[in-house]
Amino acid sequence: MIFVAVGTTDFDALIQAMDNLSSSLPEKVVMQIGRGKYLPEHCEYFRFVPSLTPYYERASLIVSHGGQGIVTEVLKRGLPLVAVEDPSQPDRHQREILSVREREGHLIWCKDLQELPEAMERARTQLRPYTAPECWIHTIVAEFLDSLE
Repeated sequence: MIFVAVGTTDFDALIQAMDNLSSSLPEKVVMQIGRGKYLPEHCEYFRFVPSLTPYYERASLIVSHGGQGIVTEVLKRGLPLVAVEDPSQPDRHQREILSVREREGHLIWCKDLQELPEAMERARTQLRPYTAPECWIHTIVAEFLDSLE
């Protein structure tokens, strides 16, 4: 299964592009469409669920918007990921996230929806495994709180 996710946003251009592609793909496509207005005609879809975990567990490939939450969840699971920057996001933060992860070889950053089929094929064969960096924020916060006493 190919799972498409846009989180809590709306990204109708991505949803519509994947809906149009779905009939030519060898796998079923399931979409999480968030607040989008476009309703897929060729795919199973839903807006929100308490957890995307069951969909990640069944997916062979993820196509998502470039939000930090979904990108991090998918990379930690070791799934092939095609991430698409949503140009309607005002601060363009997705560009920074995606450029770093693409440079590291952990995802395919699809900058043009016309290139989705090629990006999906590359994601299945060209990615390096992701290892989350060690996190020390909890010790920094604990040290800070101890210093207040």
